[in-house]
Amino acid sequence: MAFCQQCGQQLPEGANACPNCGTFVNGQAPVQQAPAQQAPVQQAPVQQQVPQNYQQPQQGYQQAPQGYQAPVQQPVTPEADVQQNRGIAWLSYMGLLFLIPMFAKKDSEYCQFHVKQGATLFAVELAYAIVTRILLAIINAIFPGDWFLYFYSYSTVYNVFNVIFSAGYIFLTVLAIIGIVNAATGKKNELLLIGKIPWIAMLLDKFYKKA
Repeated sequence: MAFCQQCGQQLPEGANACPNCGTFVNGQAPVQQAPAQQAPVQQAPVQQQVPQNYQQPQQGYQQAPQGYQAPVQQPVTPEADVQQNRGIAWLSYMGLLFLIPMFAKKDSEYCQFHVKQGATLFAVELAYAIVTRILLAIINAIFPGDWFLYFYSYSTVYNVFNVIFSAGYIFLTVLAIIGIVNAATGKKNELLLIGKIPWIAMLLDKFYKKA
């Protein structure tokens, strides 16, 4: 059993201090635990006061000043359309080259007119070539020529029709030249005989509407 060294009072078992006088056993004070550290409190950032006359700098697009009016795009006049596109419109009469102004100048009424004329001429030339080849083959079958060694000579009837059909090619070539001159000089004249054929023009009208 243990007794207090100061007052002689009997100490209970496991006591660290005398219950009578408060003297610590063996002269040692109990170790005090350090208080738990609290997490630092984060302070909200101090907002800076913005001056009343401060203007935030603008980035990117800047607004137009008051009173500014955007320029209005003026529609292209027929005269300007001719001057701007006659340098390419004449390609409409060069066979398949009519596709160049057809796609490159979709919005030009002047090019549209000559593309329709040139495409009609090309279609007529293609159809004429097919028909004449078939007719000449039939004529050659009815009026065959003669072989002389390794050379074949057509009959007189075949040669006559061949000359007649060749005159048709010459006529179509003249029409192409006239169309080129008209397009290059700013004229909108329909081609002779074939200029009023509507089928190709109707198909091209549907193309231009979709475009």
